Amino acid sequence: MTYHSLRSLGSKASLEFWPKRNAGVMLFYPGTMLSPRQYRPLLAALHEAGFAVAALHLTGHGRNSHWTGFTFADLLRDGLAAERWLRQEGFNAIAVSGHSQGGILTMAHAAASQGLTAAFPITGTLPQNNDAVDLTRFRRWKNRRHEFLAHINAAAAWLPRLPLPLLAYLSVRRITSGARRIVYDRKGARLTYPLAYLASLFSANVSEEMHCPLYLFSAVNDALFTPVNTEATFEMLRAPVKKLLWLPGGGHLAAMNPPLCRFIARHAAAVCAGQGLPLQMEASAARGGADYGL
Repeated sequence: MTYHSLRSLGSKASLEFWPKRNAGVMLFYPGTMLSPRQYRPLLAALHEAGFAVAALHLTGHGRNSHWTGFTFADLLRDGLAAERWLRQEGFNAIAVSGHSQGGILTMAHAAASQGLTAAFPITGTLPQNNDAVDLTRFRRWKNRRHEFLAHINAAAAWLPRLPLPLLAYLSVRRITSGARRIVYDRKGARLTYPLAYLASLFSANVSEEMHCPLYLFSAVNDALFTPVNTEATFEMLRAPVKKLLWLPGGGHLAAMNPPLCRFIARHAAAVCAGQGLPLQMEASAARGGADYGL
């Protein structure tokens, strides 16, 4: 594993790279406040399934300074800079994936980039839709979105660096509901987000038009990105190919359940191989098979 700064490309992010000779790359966006360290089982499963893996330590996250200000647009620019860096290094077969907030960024990346093999958001929504407010503690504002945005943007203009913990806007009960066999290392995770960032997230507008095949994963018992919300999001998306893939359990944190990580990785590998992305599979991945272990 090696680390690479993206500063030469105008980004304050860094890239954690898991090489694999002659293989295409899976570029990965972590979820809210997290870094690749919290997704080791999934990254290892992707690597075992045949991908080289490039995981983002986003601006203000992970190995980078947590005192840096950033917006949703900055985090998307981090991923686009990572794609440019990979292509400069000779990696021309690239897919993108991400979990939760990283799933939203994955869709934004697939809408912005013309050259991806496929996109694999593991839960995600379009932040401009009223249903996105349903994910938060501000659900009563769902049908008054413009008023809600006016209030949060005004507060962010007054106190942009006000630190808000996850509990201030998301329900931990909903995040952890249904979680099983989670492997999780808290080291390096953020504890808060600045109010200005949350305002930028709620104000973001992600195109519904994806420029590559899109495969949306979600757990049937995700209490945060609920099946109703997921199906509504999926219907809005347009892509050359799109499929909604239900995971049998694991809740919102299914991407941290090792058996489900292996299932996600194997499915992504099969899709990418069919699209011509080269893989270098290890023997354990080649055996395949359903292995949920919930």
